[in-house]
Amino acid sequence: MRTVLDTARDAALAGGEVLRRRAGDTGMVRSKGSATDFVTEADIASGVAVVQAILSADPKARVLVEEPEVCEQLGVEPGTLDDDEVWVVDPLDGTTSFLHGFPCYSVSVALVREGRPVAGAVHNAASAELFSAAVGHGSHLSGTRITVSRAAKVSEALLVTGFPYDRGTPLDRQLAVLARFLRAPVHGIRRDGSAAVDCCHVASGRADGFWEYALKPWDMAAGAIICAEAGARVTDVAGEAWTTASESICVANPTLHTQMIEVIAAAEALA
Repeated sequence: MRTVLDTARDAALAGGEVLRRRAGDTGMVRSKGSATDFVTEADIASGVAVVQAILSADPKARVLVEEPEVCEQLGVEPGTLDDDEVWVVDPLDGTTSFLHGFPCYSVSVALVREGRPVAGAVHNAASAELFSAAVGHGSHLSGTRITVSRAAKVSEALLVTGFPYDRGTPLDRQLAVLARFLRAPVHGIRRDGSAAVDCCHVASGRADGFWEYALKPWDMAAGAIICAEAGARVTDVAGEAWTTASESICVANPTLHTQMIEVIAAAEALA
């Protein structure tokens, strides 16, 4: 009997296959909301493949996709975060990287019940890696169990983060936090352009912690469950429990997470 986790994996892989075929052939590109936030024909094509995979497993499924054109093309009424159960999909997380051929862009698929993800998959299409998790079943990378690192101090940590599309006050706040971490000091900070993949770096122990502001539910939902099942504490940047209403995220093992929240709070107090 196939499970919702199987559906999440299959859907993420279906979207990733589209992205691999479309690499270097993005089709029409347009900006949305800001001059640095893009959508391509590849986003839409990936989204169609993802939703078709979900609906083939459950024709009655409700689906919320970052790009509304996906549901329009399929003639499907889009789901909402108010639904008791909804699939939350980002068909291309890391569009700017995809446009430039930078090898980090992903498909993120999560099943959300009452505001919290219960199963999810993130497929880094550029590296052909599939991360997945479901409540009570742990987190896996291509079938192998993964867990967060044991880094106990910010000064021992490799962190990952991202930058907001809004280059005004939100960027000023992020730069203040970034500077605070750099002067902590940390071992280093990386930025690769996909929040979903950043979460998976933490879940697999490649990075020790991740924080970012100004995100949407589809950026974080699958990564949140993958991190949680790998042993991370998952909150917003204020330390409150993460839900699909959250607009930021902070993930790390519980000991490091406490220190990260303290650094963020100290930076925000001076920003």
